[in-house]
Amino acid sequence: MKKQLKHQSAASSAGAVNLLVRYLQGRLALLLLALCAAAFGFISLGAFIVQSERSSLVPYLVTVDKQGVVLHQGKLDPHPEIPRQVIAATLCDFVQHVRAVSSDPTVQRAAITAAYAQVREGSAAQRELDSFFRTHNPFSRGEKERVQVVISNVIAQNGSTYQIDWQERSLSELAESSRAMRALISYETAGTSGISPENLLLNPLGIFVSDFVISDLLV
Repeated sequence: MKKQLKHQSAASSAGAVNLLVRYLQGRLALLLLALCAAAFGFISLGAFIVQSERSSLVPYLVTVDKQGVVLHQGKLDPHPEIPRQVIAATLCDFVQHVRAVSSDPTVQRAAITAAYAQVREGSAAQRELDSFFRTHNPFSRGEKERVQVVISNVIAQNGSTYQIDWQERSLSELAESSRAMRALISYETAGTSGISPENLLLNPLGIFVSDFVISDLLV
């Protein structure tokens, strides 16, 4: 009888050990599965970060003239070397914005906004613009006449200055006249930091007129 009890006790102990082993094996398997899932998650996160750094958006600029001819195209660099043709075209646009007069107030307002987007606040160029528009109100002039600007000559001077010549044609109901004009325009490329989103659309390369002088051209 005692031998039978001992045999049953030994069998019960062995069964309990086997249950404990199977329980520990199950827990270990769950732990290994959780560790593998965590490792896979970290690997996926790292791959996503690497891929996101590789697939960044690169701005692409295309500059065209009023006839749709492409003047320049290419990727925007954080510190670009701006071609002189683009600078010259930008300064010619500035002359158009300042001197042209339209009978459409919306068009005229857009031209004035574009002109101010090309000068730094508080600069000599801004003061010159303020003075010019005070003494030559384009909205009042637009009620009586229209002024067209036809660029005739662009010459790069020493340093960061351009000479721009143009014909200014005034058209009214009673008369039509034309006169030759010249501007000496100094500029700076200050980048786009600190530019408002509205002005960034009008001046994406950060080319600013620092000063300008306009005079009649005697021929």
